[in-house]
Amino acid sequence: MSRELLLRLASAAVLVPIGLFAVWQGGVALMCLAAICAALMAFEWARMVESKVGALIIGGTVVANIVFLVDPRWALLVLVGFAASAAMVELGKDRRNSALLGTLYTGGMPLALQALRAHPEAGLALAMGIMLMSWASDTSAYFVGRQVGGPLLAPNDSPNKTWSGAFGGAAGSALTAIGFALLISGPVLSWAIVGVAASVGAQFGDLFESQLKRRYGVKDTSGFLPGHGGVMDRLDGFGTATIIALVVVRLIPALPDHLIGG
Repeated sequence: MSRELLLRLASAAVLVPIGLFAVWQGGVALMCLAAICAALMAFEWARMVESKVGALIIGGTVVANIVFLVDPRWALLVLVGFAASAAMVELGKDRRNSALLGTLYTGGMPLALQALRAHPEAGLALAMGIMLMSWASDTSAYFVGRQVGGPLLAPNDSPNKTWSGAFGGAAGSALTAIGFALLISGPVLSWAIVGVAASVGAQFGDLFESQLKRRYGVKDTSGFLPGHGGVMDRLDGFGTATIIALVVVRLIPALPDHLIGG
């Protein structure tokens, strides 16, 4: 077993229980984890793009995720306000765009998780399900891609990702979704579809960050998580899947009740 794999497994053994506990508890526990992750990702972003307004980016993501617990209606406005302020203070068009995107991206992912978890009936099931499916997708894609190999998924942006890994990730996510559906007595087919969609969203998020890292010439956003790189490296796919899930739930209000109603 390679050293990299051992580090990934060791990190996962610590991170997974913490994440599951925070999501299970919701409220203050989830807010604290969301704020910490937002701060670390914002720091990684600011360092990656060599931003001069890193304090504003970090502050905006943290404050927005804390405010959510007080009044969810204000959290997004606070995040947008900080993002606009960081963009206005930054010098140069590219730097302004980076400051705006970085604040919204690193603060919005944990904020979306809080919003999804806050759903009155299905919040726990949705947040737990998306978390488990995203992790299953990432793990399955990693192992299948390593073992099977084959044509590259996005050779220009991520030379290590293969089509076999992408399909393996979708299969792993779907199987996890089916198991989760059986656990909560939910509709198996519907959850299987959610599993595939979550995997697609997670892999899109992973490729998006790979593009960013390629643009700025970095391999990992930091070394905070042994075997995984940075916090943003670990949460990019999960965060994207969560944002997509939140948008879908808002567009189809009846979906959460269907998923937990059997």
